[in-house]
This record gives sequence, structure tokens and C-alpha cells, in this order.
Amino acid sequence: MEINYFQLNRAEYSVPLTVKIPGSELGLARNGGAEQTSFDFVGRIKDDFGTTVANIRDKVSINLNGATATQLASTPIEYDAGFILLPGRYSIKLLARNNETGRIGTYETAFTVPNLNKEEQGIPISSVVLSSQRVQMADAVNAGNKMQAANPLVADGRKLIPSVTRVFSKSREMYVYLQAYQREAGNTQTVFVSATFYQGQAKALETAPIEVTQGMDPKSKAVPLSLSISLADLKPGEYTCQVTVWSPITQKTALWQAPIVIEP
Repeated sequence: MEINYFQLNRAEYSVPLTVKIPGSELGLARNGGAEQTSFDFVGRIKDDFGTTVANIRDKVSINLNGATATQLASTPIEYDAGFILLPGRYSIKLLARNNETGRIGTYETAFTVPNLNKEEQGIPISSVVLSSQRVQMADAVNAGNKMQAANPLVADGRKLIPSVTRVFSKSREMYVYLQAYQREAGNTQTVFVSATFYQGQAKALETAPIEVTQGMDPKSKAVPLSLSISLADLKPGEYTCQVTVWSPITQKTALWQAPIVIEP
């Protein structure tokens, strides 16, 4: 599961979550002769005081007709939903059931939605989404009763699918998306964004800085930042991906890092 956060206004945050289920679950259903299967998703989000602040209850049907079990096994299911939460510490527990095979899986974790209004030393930024896939909304497995219109990962009818495992193929581009929040009054201030890939202490790849001077949302003061990165020059292996945002006007920066894996 991957949980992200994006500021909507001074108080509220859009919190999209993505769940990845191995495609082998579809293969099992197809091996049993099924031409269609469905998954039930049931869960809840509790705050730090143990109070339930959001519930998940959804059913998703998937057509298996015309596909072989081998094809399905290499096609993972990525389900997502979205919530609006206040800053704070939360826990989530989610149960998924394959209604064709009866198999059940559960996932439980804690997460924090930070109060970006308190960020004074650096540039306040959202969580950073790494992806290798953009899909049409009609092809995405969404929670139908959630606010996809408020999902910042949706643009121009297409959805950016987070890479939950953060494993990427060097034959495909990596997409990076985040938001920076402007606290100074006036028009959008210029910010730069770049990505660097380290293998150990050695710098393996660094993208050219991209200058962003427009696109600020008038309500959230969010400036969308996106990168499309070719991984063709990276050798297969483990890396640290670092995203850097800086402002030449305020002299403030923001750094984000996460481990990733590059495959052939």
C-alpha cells in the first residue's frame, strides 16, 4: 500500500491510497474456469485517539474472459481510493477478498499527514509520487464512491498510477509528481526541480533542473511539479532517488529521498 498527501487548503489534505495485489490472484480465478471475478475491499482509518474517521467499503469486478492465466499472472491489480483528512497521525486497516477463490488478504499500517503550514525552514512540499504508468480513467481500478475529481494524480482524464513497489524497468520512463506550496504573497515564485540517482555514494544520473513559474492553484497555493525521466542509461540495481526543489528568490530548498530498484 502507498499513501500520499496533498494540501487542499490551510486545513485539509487530499489523501489518495493505492493498493497493489499480485496478478496471480487473477490467474487462480482463471485456472478455476472463471470468466469474471470480483474483489471486496473493506477497511477503516482511525486517528491517534482511536476514533474512526473514514471507512472503506467497495466492490470491484474484473473481466477475465479471453485472457490466459499466464497473462493475468503478470498483470497486478492496483486499486485506489481517496480521502480528505486533517493533519495528524492515523492508522489504516484494509481487507481484500477475492470472491471467486475466497482468498483473503489484510494490510495494516500507520501513517502521518504533516501540517505543512508549520514548515518554515524549507519549501513545504507534498509527498512525492514515482510512477511508470499513466492510464485512462476508464481503465483504472477506482473506488467508485470516492472523490476522483479531487485526486491530484488525475489530469486531463488520465491517472498517474503510483509504483507501490518502486521497481522500475530501464526500458520505460519514470514519472515524478509532487506539489510545492507557496507561502509568500503575490504571483507564483520561480522554483526549480530536479532528480538525482545515487548508487551508494556515487551519482549515477542527474536530470537537468526544470524551471516552474506558473500553474499555482489559487486556493491551496500548490504549484504542480512533474518530471519524465529516461532510465535507459542506468544499470540494473538498487538506487536512491533524490528529488530536490529550490527557490532562487527565497533561497529555500526541499529534499526527498527513497530507495528504488531498476530492472532490465
